[in-house]
Amino acid sequence: MAKLLLFGFGPFLSYLTNPTKEIVESLNGQRIGGSDIVGVVLPVEHGKAGEIAEDYISREKPDSIVQVGIAGGKGCVSLERVALNRYYFVGDEGVIDEPVLKDGPVGYFSTLPLQQIKSSLESNDIPAEYSFWADTYVSNEVFYRVMRAAGQDTPAGLVHLPISSKQVIERKAHYMVRSAVPSMDPAMLAKAVRIVVETCANME
Repeated sequence: MAKLLLFGFGPFLSYLTNPTKEIVESLNGQRIGGSDIVGVVLPVEHGKAGEIAEDYISREKPDSIVQVGIAGGKGCVSLERVALNRYYFVGDEGVIDEPVLKDGPVGYFSTLPLQQIKSSLESNDIPAEYSFWADTYVSNEVFYRVMRAAGQDTPAGLVHLPISSKQVIERKAHYMVRSAVPSMDPAMLAKAVRIVVETCANME
């Protein structure tokens, strides 16, 4: 039986919740499209998240790997094409600007069937786009380390989701700001991830 490793993330920054956590937990242990799903929720912590992801890849030896995260400002599902060897973040402790892995290549390309995923999402009335910029925060860091650990023979990649409508409410932004924040219904987010997983699990 094939195995699909599904990574999501916990809350971070000003987000009190993270829909990828609930989605990954709900899919963990299910069998979808001929693959057993192993769902793992990663902490949004520089360095630690990538180490945990690599450990799971080494231990589980999955046939495919799907990472899902949220990205504020996104209005549709973003299929990330490139993982960059850069971590850049400005926080309370100052600026962190360093490579994800010293002496690593500049980047890795996703090996997921992105065209099929995009078609499957859009045929279910879920807007999707290709993205060549996964930012330089923890999701990109994990993406990079996952691609290195997966190697060329294991399909792997990152899919960014819009924030959920619940998160817009939780952040309690001023109404004039809130009205300009794109979001997606939690049920549609869950449906989108399931479609991504089904498409990858059914790869020949």
